[in-house]
Amino acid sequence: MRIPAIAIALLCCGAAGAPSAPPAPPSGDPSSYVDAKVAACSPKPEERRFDQTGWVTDIRTALALAKQHNRPVFLFTHDGHMGLGRC
Repeated sequence: MRIPAIAIALLCCGAAGAPSAPPAPPSGDPSSYVDAKVAACSPKPEERRFDQTGWVTDIRTALALAKQHNRPVFLFTHDGHMGLGRC
């Protein structure tokens, strides 16, 4: 017996179940709820290694620091908004 594709799709969707709704924020002052959500979504320190790099804003300073510490220069340029993830 051959089952139509639409029946298979309905069976798969029904087996997965409906997504659970997120918990409702508490009534009254929502600041603690928002603070907890922001903390949960914020990157952890080990995920922010990018911030530990000694970034400088001009090539002259980078070259001076590279010479002083006998290190190479990594030149990064972008045209966009780093905070939005668009470089």
